[in-house]
Parts: sequence; structure tokens; C-alpha cells
Amino acid sequence: QRILIQATPSFTPALYRDFAERLRPNDVVLTFNYDTLLEQALDDIGKPYSLTPEWWLDVGQTRSERRSRRYVDLLKLHGSIDWYDRYYHDDIMAWYKDKGFYVPNRDPIFGPEPSVPSEPLSWGPTDEVGSRILPRVFRVPNHEQYFPIEGGLGAHVVPFILPPAYDKLLGNVPILDLWDSLHRTMVAFSSMVVIGYSIPPYDAYAYEALGRLFIDYQRGGDETYWGQRRVPIQLITLADSKQNALDSIPFLQPFKTRVWCQGFSTDSLKWVDWAGA
Repeated sequence: QRILIQATPSFTPALYRDFAERLRPNDVVLTFNYDTLLEQALDDIGKPYSLTPEWWLDVGQTRSERRSRRYVDLLKLHGSIDWYDRYYHDDIMAWYKDKGFYVPNRDPIFGPEPSVPSEPLSWGPTDEVGSRILPRVFRVPNHEQYFPIEGGLGAHVVPFILPPAYDKLLGNVPILDLWDSLHRTMVAFSSMVVIGYSIPPYDAYAYEALGRLFIDYQRGGDETYWGQRRVPIQLITLADSKQNALDSIPFLQPFKTRVWCQGFSTDSLKWVDWAGA
């Protein structure tokens, strides 16, 4: 957390603003990054976004209301440095009560007199969906003003992120709600862009989940369910060649894949075919 806060520029880089400007309602960004630079870019340009799948907010809406979506969906599949899980706070307070211990509740986020403001991940009412992550995980806006807490009261409070290990998903039940939603949010997409990710072998769960997305997309034909043209999957990478990029994601069909090997840049954003955008 400390490293990422120190490394995040206070002024959003032009490249990130350019990327954010190109996003439209109905777009979904899947990211494995912990940082909040994309949220910062979207905030800077005043573009609404949701940190949970927007179809979670569709409860009780008519069909026309469901089709007039307003947000970019930003789904952080490894958690975020500004997310906090209240489960452990509630669990320890329940244990104290059960044992008859009186311990003042001075938790800076979830205590009765919080010093750090927080908000739910979801921006609207939901029903059964998100039942694991929404009651537990909260976001701290402007988190860099409050964290990291160095020593003393609140030093035990840590963000909700999946650790960089082989067993990332184990013991992180709430985040599974986002993973379970991946295929539902992707079925009608007309373009898919992969930026700087080659699915390393220690992310086997991501290999399986993203592999299914790519295969289903490339088998989907030339048009989406809504009649939009479907463009090839596009990779923005620093691989030495198109073949090396395809070797890192072997389930891609070469004739349905475009590759940009000069890395993420303004030129790469101009190269992307944004399809229905």
C-alpha cells in the first residue's frame, strides 16, 4: 500500500486520461492492478463508473432502463488498495461480546466513531447478487489522505487485496462474486483488448477464466447479439513478435487476433479498433 501510494502520481498521466476518455457506457475494464490510477483518471474527466457489475443494479428495472446503462464497469479482480473488509472487525467484536470482554471499539473505519470515511462498493440497490462482497467490503475515497497508518491505533487495518501468491483466491471469498460475473458481462461485446498481460503460469485460475472468455468471444461469429460487428481480439504488449505474444496465450486463434508489440502508448490507443464505440 505504501509503495503504491508513493508511486501514484498526483497528476494523472495524459495516457491514462486518453484511455479513460475512450471508454463508454457498457464498457467493462477487468484489471488485476491494486492501484487507483484508472479511478483517478475517470474522476478527473467526470466519467461515471461502477466498481461492481452494473447488471447487479438492474433489480426492479424495466428492459428499457436496463439497456440505458450509464457507467463504465471497473472490476478489480485482485482487490484494491482503497478497499477494506469489515469481516474481521465484526468477527473480533462478536468474540469479545461472547466472552464478556469490554474492549473499546476504536476501529478507524468500522468503529462507532470512524476517523476514516468509507462507502459501499455498489452505487445502487441490489438483491441477491454480490451477497458475499457487498456487505463486507467498503471503499475509502481519497485513501492516500489516511493510509498507510504507521504504528499505533489502526496500524492493523490493511486493504482488501489478493496477495501475490499461487493461492490468491483461497480465503478471499468475497472477491469470487466478481469472478462469477465475468461471463455474464461479456456475452454481447464487440471488441476485446488485452493490455500488458500475458497470463503467467502462477495465475492458473486467471488462465482458465480468461481463456474461456477469449474462446467464447472468438467463436461468437462476426456480429454480436445486438448486430454490431465483432472485431478480432487485440493485444497491446511488449512481446518481441506477434508469434511470441500468441505463444503466451495459446488458445487464441491467430487469424482472429491483432497484436501491437510496441507497448501501451497513445499510438496503441489510436491503433485499437474500438468497434461500437
